[in-house]
Amino acid sequence: MNLAVVSALFLLPWAVAFVVQMRLHKHLDSGAVGLAATFSLGLPALWLAVVGYLEAGSSDKESAVTIAQVADLLAVAVDTQWEAEARVRRLNDPYPLPVSWAPADASLTDPWESLVKLATSGAGWRTPAPTPTWAAGPDDLVGEEGGLVDVLARVPTGRLVVLGEPGAGKTMLMVRLVLDLLARRANGGPVPFLVSIASWNPEKEDLQSWLGAQLLIDHPALAALPPESRTEPTQAAALLSSGLILPILDGLDEIPDQVRGSAISRINDALRPGERVVVTCRSKEYRDAVRPPEGVEVTLRAAAAVQLRPLKADDVRDYLCDDAGGPVTKARWDPVLAVLGTGALAAQALSTPLMVSLARAIYNPRPGDLTGTLRDPAELCSPALADRRAVESLLFDAFIPAAYGHDPVGRWKAQDAERWLVFLACHLELTIGNPFLAWWQLPLAIRGFETYALGIMAVPAVSAGVLAGVLARSAGGVLAGVVLGTIVVLIGIGAVIREPKPVGMRWQPPGRPNFKVGVVAAVALGFIFGVGFGNLGVGTGVLAGVLAGVVGGSGATVLHWARYQTVLAPLDLRVAASPPAALSRDRSAGTAVGATAGVVVGIVFGGLFLPLFGVVGGVALGVLIGATAGVISSFALAAWPSYATARIWLALRHQLPWPLMGFLADARRRGVLRQAGAVYEFRHVELQHRLANKHRSSRSTRSGRHRSTSAGGSPRAGVA
Repeated sequence: MNLAVVSALFLLPWAVAFVVQMRLHKHLDSGAVGLAATFSLGLPALWLAVVGYLEAGSSDKESAVTIAQVADLLAVAVDTQWEAEARVRRLNDPYPLPVSWAPADASLTDPWESLVKLATSGAGWRTPAPTPTWAAGPDDLVGEEGGLVDVLARVPTGRLVVLGEPGAGKTMLMVRLVLDLLARRANGGPVPFLVSIASWNPEKEDLQSWLGAQLLIDHPALAALPPESRTEPTQAAALLSSGLILPILDGLDEIPDQVRGSAISRINDALRPGERVVVTCRSKEYRDAVRPPEGVEVTLRAAAAVQLRPLKADDVRDYLCDDAGGPVTKARWDPVLAVLGTGALAAQALSTPLMVSLARAIYNPRPGDLTGTLRDPAELCSPALADRRAVESLLFDAFIPAAYGHDPVGRWKAQDAERWLVFLACHLELTIGNPFLAWWQLPLAIRGFETYALGIMAVPAVSAGVLAGVLARSAGGVLAGVVLGTIVVLIGIGAVIREPKPVGMRWQPPGRPNFKVGVVAAVALGFIFGVGFGNLGVGTGVLAGVLAGVVGGSGATVLHWARYQTVLAPLDLRVAASPPAALSRDRSAGTAVGATAGVVVGIVFGGLFLPLFGVVGGVALGVLIGATAGVISSFALAAWPSYATARIWLALRHQLPWPLMGFLADARRRGVLRQAGAVYEFRHVELQHRLANKHRSSRSTRSGRHRSTSAGGSPRAGVA
């Protein structure tokens, strides 16, 4: 209905102008055309503004949902999201690895007595739980397997730090904690929100603001207005203000070490009385942050801490055998099982969940595998392996071929997949600086990407300018057209590499006409058109400038409306975001905005050029100018055009596959990547480091060969 009314209002002034022309039996002058163009933009803008206000008011009145009910819907989405991730990571196949923990060094936390005092008599703290449910001290926090949810409940303040060595299983333990908390959650209770903290800059953003942004990225429906009783701008902000989000902050060690202590202090500032939090970090990095040899000490206030232990040899032995699937496969593990529990290098390496999970993925066959091509677990005990790191490197290097060898009819060969994954790992390490593989950041992997994007914008813009000059049979017109096209392209410089707005925007009323833009554009366009096309060009240019001012204000409502219809379509709060879904919504928004801008601008400018160049010339110029406006608008308001340009460029250079999103989704299915809301991450940051280091090693090897043979072809000559 909206589209039909807007179209009718847009075409009505042109219909009136056409009727007047037929009655007067003469062509309309540029002034009449400009007047029709102005009304064709103003009427839809005014109507949409009124409808937008009415719809916004009615939606607010109809929203009777409480913030507690919003939390209940969010809990469904979070549960679905992490259950799917647990299936991909085979968390319950055959069963979760039995991770255990013990109290961390007491010098890293507040005294236990301080936790009890704060929970029982702290200002603003809610009525505490019965003290018999609390632990008597840190020694009572010992546990294993799924008992972390009980440990959190036994901490008087509900604040916990989980420490562990690299690969100790912190992230998967947090996934299990989220699922266990949701299983015990009462209606209207806090929702656990697991989020990697690597992208947080504590020096520029407070924790609550950052958490709100992460909630909107992972759950776009939370951008809706909260219930009438709330004053927050979004449901996400209302949930945070109500204490209905339990933050589980994973990977404090992934924040730069120079701001890690500041991050802990900012967490202290953000926590209000009674609010719970869980933080994970590597042991050494946490100690260096809270008890630096030089600098100010800091403590995560009122938080207990536990330290993850190495896996027990018997647990590893049982797990590998139970996962084997049969006696023949189980027998292949005999050389490795014999050294578990000793000081052997293989036993040291297989003391963490990460390495055990890699080993079972590499050496335990799955249906469809060719047993003759399987690697032998006995290679982990090879005397050629110098130390524990060598064993771990072997597992990392064998994992990608094994992950892509399980599917003999798969689309991607292991060699190609590894090359593409190495490229992505280097992109994250050298360009992005965090572990989040976001599709909208792909253009950053191309040096000088802006040049390619501007080239796309330049084609219709410069073509329109040259065509106008040719039609005017004026060398000055050609020059003026090229200049105008160049200016338009330069305007597009700021339009590339935009992050998507997966939450879209709420309805905004039309702004006032931008008179400054109108005056500047009128003078500039009047001069350029005047040089190229004479006095009539001056009038056309001035009118075009005035229209630019109008479009800069009220006319922009049409573009807002297009994005409003596509991005702010009703979202299901029970469904979490995903990279393909975020891309699809951004692509829909970009396409709608670009098409709307192209049609509007094309019709307006085509009408302006009709008195100058006739029907054919006016239509041709309208199409080219409309295409320019559509392309630039799409680049400016959506991330998809930049991503698509970068993806095509990288595929042509064989650095990434053509169906990139399909490849990433398949890599997640194979356990190489994991999904965190709207972005992907590598299975473990150590795998990312290993792949990036392989690229650096291969480059240094090639460069070394080049240097050694560049002087006479002799290695010795190169050294000399």
